[in-house]
Order: sequence, then structure tokens, then C-alpha cells
Amino acid sequence: MAYDLLSKLKADGTLSGCSIVVSDKDSLRNSRTVFGRDIRRITTSRIELLGGETGHERLSIPMDSVQEIRLKSQVLYRKKKRIERIYPR
Repeated sequence: MAYDLLSKLKADGTLSGCSIVVSDKDSLRNSRTVFGRDIRRITTSRIELLGGETGHERLSIPMDSVQEIRLKSQVLYRKKKRIERIYPR
């Protein structure tokens, strides 16, 4: 679903105004924000963008780590949280 929404935003030309909250691979509590103006390519499995310390490094973020997509102050997409089982089988 995140891929469909990002593709639609890119086609509309509003991708540069959106922000994407991405969780780090180490823990779900640590997250960072990626801005739409840095995105160079969107595939079904990854988001490719320019970033890093210099701003010219190519980075690749898995689509599974996208937690939220925001346009201005409105939340367009929020990833559903998985409920862990309390009692093992």
C-alpha cells in the first residue's frame, strides 16, 4: 500500500512536499524522517534516495521499514502494528 501511495504522489507532483517516517532496522522505537525531495526512485521493494553526510550518497531503504507517510500535517498512511501473542501455544 505504501508503494501505491508513493507512486500516486510522484505522479501528482506532490512527493516533494511529503515526509516519510522510517524505522531503523535495529529497533522499532528508533525512527528517522526522510523527505520526499530526496527520493530519486521508487520500486516495489525499495526507496532509493540521495542522502548521507555529504548529501550525494545513494541510499536504499526497504519498503517494509516505512511507518508513516505525511503530506504537510496530514497523515496519509500509517503501518498497522502487529499484535504479539501473550500466551504461547
